[in-house]
Amino acid sequence: MKFLVTGFGPFPGARRNPTALLMGALGRQRARLERFGIELSCAVLPVDYAGIPSVLQRLEQTLKPAVIIHFGLAARRKFLSIETRALNRLSALHCDASGERTPCRTIIPGAPSALQATFPAREMAAALCRAGLCGRPSINAGNYVCKETLYLSLARSRAPVIGFIHVPRLRRAGSKKKPARGIRPTRDDLVRAAMIAILLGARKLRQVL
Repeated sequence: MKFLVTGFGPFPGARRNPTALLMGALGRQRARLERFGIELSCAVLPVDYAGIPSVLQRLEQTLKPAVIIHFGLAARRKFLSIETRALNRLSALHCDASGERTPCRTIIPGAPSALQATFPAREMAAALCRAGLCGRPSINAGNYVCKETLYLSLARSRAPVIGFIHVPRLRRAGSKKKPARGIRPTRDDLVRAAMIAILLGARKLRQVL
């Protein structure tokens, strides 16, 4: 089972993107995942409105993944958000990492106004809860490159299982003031969540094939 898991590089307001660090941590889990029949490829995507379509196309053509799971930072959220849809529109309010605004308010002209993610969001939220983490399905993938990425993957990839998980800013491990159960994960929590997502993606893939 070929998996593509991605994070994002820095962007205005987030010089250190935890999802980029996550890709390095997941790379060290490849041997473990191979025992489950999972061939994992990780990539750090640019936060670039104009460039992201060609990057995704190249990854699709090179890797031909059966499961795609994107991770992105949503700094204002306090829990892991499993996105269930992507709308075919963007906001011109936010600059990307190159300082540019979206050249087009519509992601793919003439395409459907919304596309549904095929990753099992409710099962993921339940699995996170069992692991002591906080995750919820979400219908709001934002108006930034994250949503553009999810929409493009859903519209153009042949992968039968595609999803996107937004992560909050991380908290330090061993902090004396621990927040409520599951709020703001640590880096280790994020790796655990990603591994749960990968294994759920494998189970979903077996169901649809």
